[in-house]
Amino acid sequence: MANVSKKRVITAGLIGGTVFSIVVVLFDKLMDREFSWLRLAFYFVFGVLMYGFLTYRNFKKHNKKR
Repeated sequence: MANVSKKRVITAGLIGGTVFSIVVVLFDKLMDREFSWLRLAFYFVFGVLMYGFLTYRNFKKHNKKR
């Protein structure tokens, strides 16, 4: 990861994944769905990976413009 801070990507991924998981849990509660730890774990991992990837891509794109 040239010129991209790993710490910032990981932090953004964790924060984004956590917020995404909370939103999914609140939406499930609103729709009267049963709570599932397995579903929560899946959405957390999925959110962390996706937000981390998107943050990495964004940092890489902005570093190319310089």
